[in-house]
Amino acid sequence: MFAVEAAGTRTELTDRLDPRAKEVLELAVEQLHAKGYGGTYVRWYCEGYVEALIELLTAKFGTLSPATIHTIQIEGIPELRTWTTRVLTATTLDEIFA
Repeated sequence: MFAVEAAGTRTELTDRLDPRAKEVLELAVEQLHAKGYGGTYVRWYCEGYVEALIELLTAKFGTLSPATIHTIQIEGIPELRTWTTRVLTATTLDEIFA
């Protein structure tokens, strides 16, 4: 589920993030705003990467540890893009985060 901030409400994913992950998400949102992206698209974009990567890794490797989920949640868009691409060829979680 993507977390969307609209009309003052947030969905489940945003509420599950720890303070550091929320801080990183807000930084990514600011960076996308600076590039001209705006509105709820920015939040969907950032949180969509987090949610998609967690779902892909879970489908491929099974249940993820809380530490792995935390790592995914606190990283920025460049790392998330790299890790998402690695899902295609990696045979272990270690290969994803190398």
